[in-house]
Amino acid sequence: MPKKDVRPPLLLPARMNLATDTLTGLKIELLSFPFTGIIDNFRNSMEEVISPNRKKKVWIPYRQLNNGLLACASTLTHGFEYFDTGDYRALAVGTVENPLRVPTPEQIHELVIIWAQEWTKQFDGKGKADQVNSVCDRFLEDIAKIPTNWNWQPISPEKLIQNINAEKGLGFQAIPSFLATLLHEKTCVIRSGKREQEIQWRKVQGDGSGRTGLFIVSQPFLALYTDDYGEEREGYFVYRLDFRVQTQAGRFNQNGKLKPWIFLHLSCQRYAHEPLIETNYGRDISVLMGMNEERLSGYEVDSTLISRWAQLNPTT
Repeated sequence: MPKKDVRPPLLLPARMNLATDTLTGLKIELLSFPFTGIIDNFRNSMEEVISPNRKKKVWIPYRQLNNGLLACASTLTHGFEYFDTGDYRALAVGTVENPLRVPTPEQIHELVIIWAQEWTKQFDGKGKADQVNSVCDRFLEDIAKIPTNWNWQPISPEKLIQNINAEKGLGFQAIPSFLATLLHEKTCVIRSGKREQEIQWRKVQGDGSGRTGLFIVSQPFLALYTDDYGEEREGYFVYRLDFRVQTQAGRFNQNGKLKPWIFLHLSCQRYAHEPLIETNYGRDISVLMGMNEERLSGYEVDSTLISRWAQLNPTT
């Protein structure tokens, strides 16, 4: 029998409501990707040329496009991510202290053309050269035409708060990214007994090759520890803070729509400071990169870090 004076452990979720007054000065903009029809036609035509029985599928390298876009435009929240059938949209979030600074559609179009040219090079030596070249030439000719009325579209933050599922669930990405942007370059102090440590947050774009959106990390800290063999070691780590938006059945706002919770996930992320000898099995390795000057003329840059998956050759 359990003792009556012993209280059961409590599970306290790190969740909170979103204070609507924090939305002051928040800007959200979307840019649709208008080339999906051209790209689908190219893929279908290329599959017919290189494999008449259509057993060989052509993969569309959207991830490479987005990686290249974000590597040049650290001010974006994410590149052209899938929202619905034929609907790929880029997202940008800004605050009063970190205002929106997005590349123009003309600048993005230049990167799309470069991406398309690199993609067509993958088909050299496949199928009949004249047919492959004809399909590639038509594709590049079509992709070089910039659509009319292709512009960034503003989205009302209040609309996403009132209905988290509006704009095909955009709030699930926009709100966490807004919170990360709000805390970018802000400081806080953590205390443990008499010890204090100041934390300065910095937003990070993406998380390796697949994940999108923003999170924040602290400055690196030196850690001293003892390894599994009893040897004293040292290394570096950062505190990492992720935001998540979730809903709860039966929890509605005054408009009868689901009212979101904001969940916080605090973790530590290790930094490599010595040559890599052996990788952990099944573990992805990423690097965080910052820019202090534009990589392409006319592109805005800020102090956002960019996370990229790294394919490393371990030293022997």
